[in-house]
Amino acid sequence: MVVVPADEFDPSLEAVLRFASQLGRVRRRVRGWLDKRASAVRVTLTNDREGRLVYLVEAPGHAQDSVRAALRGFAGLELREPDDLSDVGSAGRAVVRAELVLARPSAEPLRLLELDPDPLQAFATAVPRHPDDRALVCVDLLPTTAAEGRRLRRRLLRSARQRGAAGGMDALEWLDRPQVGRRTPPSELAERRAEGRALDAKLADPGSMFRLQVLVRVESPDPARAKAGLRSLLGCFDQLAARNWLRVSGLALPGLAFLGPDLPGRRQWFDGRLRSGLFRPARRSVVSAREVAGFLKPPTVRCGAQNVLRAGALVPPPPVLPEFGGQQELIPLGLVTGHDGERLVGVRLADTFFAYVAGRSRYGKTELALCQFLHLVRSGHGGMFIDPHQDAVARLKPYLTDDGVRQRVVEIDLADPRAHDRQPAWNLFELTGPPATGEARVEALVDAIASALRWDERNNRALTVTTQAAQALAAVARTLPVELAPTIFQLPTLLSDDEWRAAVLPLLPAASRRFWLDRFPRLSDEAITPVTNLIDRLRVSTPITALLGQSQSSYRIADAMDRGLIVLACPGSGGARDRLVANLLLFDLLHAARARAALAPERRRPFFVVLDEVQTYDGAAGGNLAGLLEQSAKFGVRALLLNQNPERLTAQTLNAITTNRSHLLTTALNARAAAMVAKEWGGQPAPAAITRLQRYHFLGQVTHHGQASPPFRIRGVALEQLFEEGRPGRLEALEQEVDRTSGRRPTADALAHLESLDERIQRELKRRRGHPDSEDTRPGGLAISPGRRPS
Repeated sequence: MVVVPADEFDPSLEAVLRFASQLGRVRRRVRGWLDKRASAVRVTLTNDREGRLVYLVEAPGHAQDSVRAALRGFAGLELREPDDLSDVGSAGRAVVRAELVLARPSAEPLRLLELDPDPLQAFATAVPRHPDDRALVCVDLLPTTAAEGRRLRRRLLRSARQRGAAGGMDALEWLDRPQVGRRTPPSELAERRAEGRALDAKLADPGSMFRLQVLVRVESPDPARAKAGLRSLLGCFDQLAARNWLRVSGLALPGLAFLGPDLPGRRQWFDGRLRSGLFRPARRSVVSAREVAGFLKPPTVRCGAQNVLRAGALVPPPPVLPEFGGQQELIPLGLVTGHDGERLVGVRLADTFFAYVAGRSRYGKTELALCQFLHLVRSGHGGMFIDPHQDAVARLKPYLTDDGVRQRVVEIDLADPRAHDRQPAWNLFELTGPPATGEARVEALVDAIASALRWDERNNRALTVTTQAAQALAAVARTLPVELAPTIFQLPTLLSDDEWRAAVLPLLPAASRRFWLDRFPRLSDEAITPVTNLIDRLRVSTPITALLGQSQSSYRIADAMDRGLIVLACPGSGGARDRLVANLLLFDLLHAARARAALAPERRRPFFVVLDEVQTYDGAAGGNLAGLLEQSAKFGVRALLLNQNPERLTAQTLNAITTNRSHLLTTALNARAAAMVAKEWGGQPAPAAITRLQRYHFLGQVTHHGQASPPFRIRGVALEQLFEEGRPGRLEALEQEVDRTSGRRPTADALAHLESLDERIQRELKRRRGHPDSEDTRPGGLAISPGRRPS
């Protein structure tokens, strides 16, 4: 396992020694002699392709749980899969090897290094930085049992006595006491006291003892670089030198050669031990936990080298979330790392209402949205994915080709080259159902235009004109046959054609007629120009004209919500024109959801919407988006909102999101935005932790069983990891089903219909005025002639 420390990882020496004592359970106590040759714990220091120091821990299969349990004693560690970092392969590469052994008897201690500065800093500076070079420093530690430890201590004491201790006297006492009968030179006394303190440091400590095996291997395409790398790594072990030190095992022939592990007859034996974990140390191999404490933890905050693989800021461990395996009651979240390694987790659908994801572009936000949306719609739920850039929809389609799924797909694509050939029909003024439907359509249109044009209270005249014009067209649509229903492109006609407007006025309530007869003529052209210019810009686009210019709709969002359809919408990522289409789609959905108030709560089928670049829909029109988001949850809408920076949202919308959100996730942000998110989490983790997040890594807070979790680290997953490979070969069958479900029609027919729609509506209105049944019989109804005011 790769053990990745947090930026603030800073264990005490006592914690390291406790970890060492827990490793004593790695050895099997029953039948231990059967697996003794490969039962050591291996600490490996290596480099990845970016030149960072990577810390790995290996152990026998039966000891995995024991090692993971021991690692739980440290705060701020992640365990990851090794990704073949420790593979040994040297085809076509220069390889140099070295095995290190104790230079003197085991009774002589190595230097007892402190943890500040971190002893691993030297290795971080020495590992190769070249992406083609690979270094492996393997420190194999075979824990001794308590009985073995006692035997080893007795053997080391005997070794000390044999170097000159008086008969029958304890070795430590002899080393600290002058010889009787002769005068001892001061230099000898100093040497004996130093030896006594060293032996005491080695044997008096009751902590764990290990047998030691150290293997070093460097490979590179360049032989000179490989040798230089080996020399640098061997130099790192010099910091352990004291009364004992580590030297390279082998025989030196002065002036000729060094007979070490690189000899042709010994290379395979060395590489075999490196690959398999085979433990065959030299006889002089006993060390205490204190001597090797620097290797018994990953690099700490005291390691000043920058090229260290770290996990980022120290954050709380992940909550106990359910493991995701495709369950319909869960939504995939990502990979979380605990002491048991990485696992894919999900959040409960019942705990999910609104989720907000912020962070830089290309850092994994959209991929997370794709995974969640695809799982939901394949589980039978309806949803809408509004993708301004078309890339996300293109990735989704190969996964929507299964039978039972492709029949539910509706697509509105205004960016594809084929969009000029055929489009579904969506008339904002096709009214069916109760009168409240017309009011909802008017509100949706006005909210969408206001949001797209960033209107606020300073644009009162334009808002009033747009509202009155939309109400007038809604009244016309309520009166005329559906094949003559006006579209959004009749707005400029109503505002600029006096004769056409005069034909409409008898259909309006008295209050609306007073506006058009009394107040509208006194307005300047500047009041209607923003609206007419925007609609004229829509008319220039053939795909948009074909979509919005047909009287009879084939796309109805209320129907899609009730039937659980899958709506894929790509309005384009251009200017105000594409932004208006995106806003029309969203506000039509939100107002349709609010119209479900007449339905019993159990009949409000959940509908999931993904809004990428959510600031597109967040105009300054009095917080309309915020208010609708706050209300729509009770009507079955569940939203996933994404954008790069929360600072780009209005204060009302950001407040609505943070107040009502179920889940809040972020990738890397700039310092100001990170401070906003950290403040939402109560200041922890620090904003700097958010700014340093790697690609495809998130910090997130989720709701689990109604309780908000502390922020924790999440690694994103790709579509390919969650689902089988898509089926691009079935896209043609999908397109045929989309044509049927969406009701796509040739754009030429739509344009021809719109070309004469103004005249046909006016003719029908005039015909009805001349028919006895068409006269205005409402109280105060008047027959209005073009260009005249009522007296």
